[in-house]
Amino acid sequence: MSNIEDHLGWHEQGNGRSFLGVFIENGRIRDRDDGRLRGALRRVVETTGGGIRFTPQQNVLLTDVPDRQIGVVDRILADHGVARREALSPVRRWSMACPALPTCGLAVAEAERALPDVIADLERELERLGVADAALTVRMTGCPNGCARPYTADLAFVGRSLHKYGVFVGGSMLGTRLGTLYADLVPRDRLVAAVRPLFERYRDERLEDERFGDFCQRVGIEAPRAPVPVGP
Repeated sequence: MSNIEDHLGWHEQGNGRSFLGVFIENGRIRDRDDGRLRGALRRVVETTGGGIRFTPQQNVLLTDVPDRQIGVVDRILADHGVARREALSPVRRWSMACPALPTCGLAVAEAERALPDVIADLERELERLGVADAALTVRMTGCPNGCARPYTADLAFVGRSLHKYGVFVGGSMLGTRLGTLYADLVPRDRLVAAVRPLFERYRDERLEDERFGDFCQRVGIEAPRAPVPVGP
């Protein structure tokens, strides 16, 4: 099973120091009701004198943390409600969106503000189907320009018009394979329903350790294609 390292969690850096990868949902560092991420990162840097690096997955690395202060950093993050790596579902951990509306003048649909709720729906659906352990990259963009790299993801939603998306499947975790258009102009509130037939087949027919995108590539896009559900 191909995999890439997202560097979340603690890693030895050398010379008595370590670095910590912190998940930043869709790359937006801000304080919210469910966690004070911005304040936590500032407090860590002020306390440890370390640095910050950004990753292609839109996450943050807190670098040059003295090993003796690892416990202090963990307490700061916990006190500020910052989620630990272990608390993230695989599907949320590997999700990414572009800023889209209202920031980008090219956007025709939501992405950054919509994806967290879409991921929550997808988490519930995967749990119901018994495949909550499925590791897959999920991307969402506000237009076909694809700034969040949707066309190489296991599953992607590409904005085509207001509240409607093209659904692409069959990319790879490594980003080395293009996905295929599975359904087009799917309303935002029907995105998870649209891919449910795919995940039902994935549950029943996947090989050991087979990722969702690899499964779609193996069985062929025509096999799992299904009409987009309408109504409740």
